[in-house]
Amino acid sequence: MNILAIDDEEIILNELTFELKKVFPSECICDIRNPEQALEWVRELKEQGERLDYAFMDIHMSRMNGLELAKRIKTIFPKTILIFCTAYTEYAFDAMGMYAKGYLMKPISAEDIIRTLDEMVYGWRANSSNASVPVCFQTFGHFECFVNGKPLLFKRNKAKELLAYLVDRHGATITTEQIAVTLWPDKNYNRTMKNYVGTVLASLRQTLKEAGVEDILIKSRNHLAIDVDKVQCDAYAFEKGDVIAVNSFNGEYMANYSWAEFTTGNYVRVKNGYRG
Repeated sequence: MNILAIDDEEIILNELTFELKKVFPSECICDIRNPEQALEWVRELKEQGERLDYAFMDIHMSRMNGLELAKRIKTIFPKTILIFCTAYTEYAFDAMGMYAKGYLMKPISAEDIIRTLDEMVYGWRANSSNASVPVCFQTFGHFECFVNGKPLLFKRNKAKELLAYLVDRHGATITTEQIAVTLWPDKNYNRTMKNYVGTVLASLRQTLKEAGVEDILIKSRNHLAIDVDKVQCDAYAFEKGDVIAVNSFNGEYMANYSWAEFTTGNYVRVKNGYRG
């Protein structure tokens, strides 16, 4: 992933780059003060067959107005996500007219960047993940699964919920009976429920197989788990103290599932501890 950061004031540019590295620790961030040089770098990316994913840019610059630079970038990379960083609110309307995904007021923090991307760029966390780990789980808010940056579609809602439960278990195995009791708490566990769990599991495996990622499941006789080494997950990163994950947790974890309330409470206490 290639990211451009541009501001003609060196101190502000250094601060912006520092915050961007918190959000995109493993991505290529090119920080440039001169708009003409930035445009030259963008053209080089094009010639090399690369892409420009994000451009975080000042608007009020002496050598070239940021809006003009944005127009030129869009002619080279129409799909680049533009996010303007400025102290001049009067440019907001023009910025939005440039198809900007966000408008940030200086000084800019990693939290500001994350909040803007969450609001404006669907699935951006998955798109910024390491390509060698194609499966990414979003658990903060509502549960979603992304494969190579694209949301995975499930034929059965319970199959999606089963996958979410496996993610919540952090690689610990679960039995057919545990699945039934958790996903259908108001039903008695009997042969009919056992068969229904088998149907849901088959649907989940088929969905993962069609996406080419069935190997994230570990299945043995009457036991099932997820291979945590083959996936990325915001909750797992949160537990490791990752700044992006910590800042992105706003008190909701797999909000579409009642059985996730216990984990939610734990994460809230951890987040409050970071604040303290």
